[in-house]
Amino acid sequence: MRRLRVLFTPFGSEGDVNPLIWIAEGMAARGHEVVFIITPHYQRLIDKKGFTAVPIGTEEQFLAFARNPKAWDPRNGPRTVIKGMVDTIPEAVAAFDRAGDQFDLAILSTLGVAIASLAEAKGIPRIMVHMQPICVRSIHDFPLFMTSMGFLQHTPLWFKRAFFWLVDRLIWVVAERPLNRLRSQLGLQRWRSFYDEGLHGGLGGIAMFPDWFAAPQSDWPQGVRTSNFPVTFKTQPLPPELDSFLSRGEPPIIWTHGSANFDIEHFQRCAIRATHEIGRRCLLVSLDRPTIALPPGTFHYPHVPFENIFPKCLAAVHHGGIGTTSKAVAAGIPQLIIPKSHDQPDNAQRISRLGLGKMLAYRHLDTPRLAATLQELISSDKIRATCQSYSGCVGGEAARSELIDWIEERVYQRRSL
Repeated sequence: MRRLRVLFTPFGSEGDVNPLIWIAEGMAARGHEVVFIITPHYQRLIDKKGFTAVPIGTEEQFLAFARNPKAWDPRNGPRTVIKGMVDTIPEAVAAFDRAGDQFDLAILSTLGVAIASLAEAKGIPRIMVHMQPICVRSIHDFPLFMTSMGFLQHTPLWFKRAFFWLVDRLIWVVAERPLNRLRSQLGLQRWRSFYDEGLHGGLGGIAMFPDWFAAPQSDWPQGVRTSNFPVTFKTQPLPPELDSFLSRGEPPIIWTHGSANFDIEHFQRCAIRATHEIGRRCLLVSLDRPTIALPPGTFHYPHVPFENIFPKCLAAVHHGGIGTTSKAVAAGIPQLIIPKSHDQPDNAQRISRLGLGKMLAYRHLDTPRLAATLQELISSDKIRATCQSYSGCVGGEAARSELIDWIEERVYQRRSL
């Protein structure tokens, strides 16, 4: 088989970047050449793997977007993210030009639609990678868009179809003009649907989660296949100061609210107080240091690979990002998910349904309720046993190898036509 040159473009948080790195590592191991278009904020992850990285935008642009409260608002967050994506179209064009156009394939995360159009104009086929079930939605497995909207899951199918149509229209109002302006400049046919033509299409799509988390449905877009959670089991030494904290007492409860979310002061205050109230140790993970004094038994660290630290923790309390969620499942520890927006409520509900943890709506977050829910979680032998039973169902080299076989087959079949 001929060596492929593959362009990877993630868009979003670290949870969107790592799955593409997971695929890229497997492709590089087979001799394929890998190039990333990546925000400078996450370029360190690409440099660490030795892949070529072409920056898109600036660190300041990323931080300004991540610190925008509207990006995490349950109602306005999705439209804010879409607007942030289309606002970076000029940067995407510049980065694509710097990367060159001699690629055999583009592998893009859900919102890499500008690069998808640029690749299409150069005759480069694409595969879209969707990390979350909400991105391959179904009226038969209706997602939880917001913690207050669970009632929609009990409505008739016609109503669910109408709701999807409304969501598409609200998104398309933001994205249609800039995306179709780009496509017109490239000599491409206009898109009529952001979901059907932007998020899906090409050589197919990869749903980066297992069937037991979200089973394929009859109304999924054609050509989408599930994989497994992209978790790599590589034990690495922890930083000395973090290792020292872990060795000084019982396993802590680890708290994080996402690699791209900086509006976490209320979350961290409740975390410290609730952990103290139930007599447990507390490990906070966030890029920004907490603004309040840390009591005894509480430790803060800016960043650590969760696959290395989760197995050493009693439980994980987090936002429900798919990367954090999957790594907690792999570690076999209970989860308390406090979702705020985007895919987080849906991921949280799925974890709760599987018996792997509990969900507490962010709008209900206060110390007494948090402490009570957390105590109930860590005291449940049933939840802990369920977590242990699922821990062996995540990731693994066999899943990655099978996925890359599928990717190669798609590309080589297209070339033989």
